[in-house]
Amino acid sequence: MKINKKYSILIVVSFYSSAFSQSIEKEVSVNRDALQKIISQQKSTAIENKSKVKSLIAKGYKEFIDDGINEKQLIGADQNGNPFYYTTLNANVSKRIKATALYNGGSLGLNISGQEMRIVQWDFSKPRLNHQLIAGKVTYDASQNQTISRHSTHIMGTMVGNNYSNTTATGVAYDATARAYDWVSDVQEMAEEANNGSVIANNSYGFDPMYYQTYQFGKYNETARNWDQVMYNAPYFQIVKAAGNARGLDPTIVPQVTVKNGYDLLEGAGIAKNVLVVTSVNKNENPTGDSDFNISSFSSYGSTDDGRIKPDIAAQGESVYSSIETYNSAYGTYNGTSSATASVSGAIALLQQYWLTLNSKSLIPYLKSASVRALLAHTANDKGALGPDYIYGWGLMDTERAARLLYNNAKSTLIKEEAIKNGREYSLYVVASEFENQPLVATLAWTDPEGNLGNNVADDPTPALINDLDITILKKDNNGNTQTFYPWKLGGMQNLTAVASRNSDNKVDNIEKAEIDNPEGLYQIVIKHKGSLFSEGQDFSLIISGISFCYTDDLYVLTREKDNIETSNFAGTAKRIKASNVIKSNAQDIVFKASESIELLPDASGGSATVGFTAEQGSEFIAYIDPNCNMSDPNMVYHSQANRPAGSETSGNPGSSSGNEIEKKQIENILLYPNPAKTEVNISYKVNTPSLINITMTDISGKTVYQHKSSQSFPIGTYLNRIQTDKMASGIYLVTIETGNYRETKKLIIQ
Repeated sequence: MKINKKYSILIVVSFYSSAFSQSIEKEVSVNRDALQKIISQQKSTAIENKSKVKSLIAKGYKEFIDDGINEKQLIGADQNGNPFYYTTLNANVSKRIKATALYNGGSLGLNISGQEMRIVQWDFSKPRLNHQLIAGKVTYDASQNQTISRHSTHIMGTMVGNNYSNTTATGVAYDATARAYDWVSDVQEMAEEANNGSVIANNSYGFDPMYYQTYQFGKYNETARNWDQVMYNAPYFQIVKAAGNARGLDPTIVPQVTVKNGYDLLEGAGIAKNVLVVTSVNKNENPTGDSDFNISSFSSYGSTDDGRIKPDIAAQGESVYSSIETYNSAYGTYNGTSSATASVSGAIALLQQYWLTLNSKSLIPYLKSASVRALLAHTANDKGALGPDYIYGWGLMDTERAARLLYNNAKSTLIKEEAIKNGREYSLYVVASEFENQPLVATLAWTDPEGNLGNNVADDPTPALINDLDITILKKDNNGNTQTFYPWKLGGMQNLTAVASRNSDNKVDNIEKAEIDNPEGLYQIVIKHKGSLFSEGQDFSLIISGISFCYTDDLYVLTREKDNIETSNFAGTAKRIKASNVIKSNAQDIVFKASESIELLPDASGGSATVGFTAEQGSEFIAYIDPNCNMSDPNMVYHSQANRPAGSETSGNPGSSSGNEIEKKQIENILLYPNPAKTEVNISYKVNTPSLINITMTDISGKTVYQHKSSQSFPIGTYLNRIQTDKMASGIYLVTIETGNYRETKKLIIQ
């Protein structure tokens, strides 16, 4: 049976409204009863904390401290009566994380700058609301601390500062608005904001390490538990927190700074499982590649006591220029993980806005917070040895790559928001793409229930996880043998500097990322759980890239045995598909999609008379032609990190590469569109190293009909050449593009 462009076949065998009128009204689901309970509990806690603060003040502790760098406030006490102080954790940061690619005039051809989005900020006190950079963009209630804060003003400008008062200080989400709070009742107010539909919370502060006990570093604590609890009951609400600047402190005052060579310095909500913890990297306006960044000297390293991958993500926190509080047109340059955190919050607003734009005709709301964390981990730029670490987390945020992944959902990437029930598993079949030798990457994330508080001992390794999910990728060979690929994990407090491994289950993280460096053919992605799940189930998000797609991969052949589909969920896409495999009886939601043709072969090899394609009784299978699948914008093609770090020999991944670096091509990502062409054809390509470019077009007889030779080298970047074809004869042509060390030819049809 053959399905072409003219036919399809189905075989079934078997919200919030803000003070700003332009806000997007998208209703998100929350557990209102649970959030109300948190709010009530926090009101009682606030009374207790006020009593503790009053008692500590009577003992001589200051309620407010300004050391000229950070603003601090006595917020409460631990169970032993020791004081807890909150402290602020204080070039174009947008460019550093490639957020500029989404702006009007940016490289992606979009117009995404935070329009109709709102971020909620908690900080020491009030930002300067009349500052020219943020005037008219921020609300702040009269019941809050009315002291005008430099830190709060600077962070607010970094997130949402407009793009016309001082272009050098433009905020990341410069068309977004914000609501601001002081930090005294942060948990209660976050629960209230989540209950009202907010989705992004920026918290550029933490506990002052000067008042921390040794055992408290890295320990899952009451603050972390409270923040996790809010997020679990508000699955779209993402809290973004600064990792801290403890490595810049005097070790004679905070001995922990040098006890573990800068590691084990995370505090408070920086230990939370669901909170996105941000570290700082250097300013670099002209990086030479995706890995050209370095950790800031002050940034706090992980891990958590139970060995989780924290911090999560990195952004520029050095030499950040933005608004300050002294007068309405005052600006200053500051360093800190606070500023890095603000840029990440702004970039999340851009990505949420873009997701809404892509799904404007559907009922899909914002991305869930688990999807946000998975997206950032999946698309981050790695540094050093391949895999995560306790310095950078998953790496430097790459907003452009994240946007490309969103655009290519169901084309060359997949974004799934699913759930797993007690005693069940979830599986999904995918076909690896042949495009550019991209890795197959699957990232799992979930918003875990609040954890249990352990004993007051240093480095307690007891996992804070409540629901432990696991992701693996399985590959069958022709003999039916199965190869298993595991997610990344780190060595914990016992081995803080060890290279990440991927040779067994990850038992502590609620972000798991599995990668296959040189994939080929059909794979099964499986998600299971250990033990019994809290509330009988767990929602999760799954992001996949490096899978087949119908505007680049020409042909996929699915054969018997090794490509048989035994469980539900499969999406096979290509220009053309040929299948002689078996879809087993219990397999549901099996989809073949092609832009040109699908052949369900009657025999296994196209002529050996053996049994061919079979969809067993009870299975559910659909095959259809989608011509639009071949019309994607080549400017938005998803690419993994260029020049990824080499895999280590100790990674234990049976699918990992040998670690040898592949010589970098001078040019790649060559695409012709439209193809077939009528009046013109576009040639898109990426230059990796400065090169002379020669483009030649010949007809089928070898006659040259077009040629362009550059007189000077093209700098690094993505380029587009347009050739008029309306006066060329219909037929087949060959387009060759070459540099000094590379040559590639593509077929073009002119109609």
